[in-house]
Amino acid sequence: MTIRIRNDSTSAVVRGYALDSRNTVIWLELAPQHPKAIGAIWADLVQAQRPWLQIGDFDVAGGGRAVRGLGSRYERFTADAPELSLKNNARPRLLRLVAPSALKAREKEPFYIFAWQGMEAAQTLAAVLERDTGWPLRFEWGAYLLQAGLEDGFIKPLQVGGLAPQGYEVHMPNPDWGSLIAGGVQAGRIQVR
Repeated sequence: MTIRIRNDSTSAVVRGYALDSRNTVIWLELAPQHPKAIGAIWADLVQAQRPWLQIGDFDVAGGGRAVRGLGSRYERFTADAPELSLKNNARPRLLRLVAPSALKAREKEPFYIFAWQGMEAAQTLAAVLERDTGWPLRFEWGAYLLQAGLEDGFIKPLQVGGLAPQGYEVHMPNPDWGSLIAGGVQAGRIQVR
């Protein structure tokens, strides 16, 4: 199975991706390949007009889906991959694009959490909330907060493919983490010690 993302002029091999409920690319890792192919895909993902691209395994009938970029910047993580370079070709690059709202939460805006290497999504949720919203949280409360958010419908799993980490979209319309925490304490689902 080879996952690819393509626009009207080129395509690129994808190692992993995560999409939100509107099929917006939140996390995308492209396999090392020619910088021009990567640049063309990146340009469409950040374009303000937000053109539709296709992502999926196009060797399988019905294996693709329409996706869009943020229409603004992504955090870019790149690395040269010279061992994949062919004689007289440009140096291939590995590229990971991550939505800024997956790295920093704002209490009144949707944000995203991922199970980063060595950290489960629930721990990430607690860490992000404490760092970015000012709520004093404990890591072990993350499992309760994630489960409560899934039950209440303001946390939804991201659609992932390939080697993308597990991720969630967090959209609490009227953020009230304090009431959620208080409810967890009263129900005995979390402890304050």
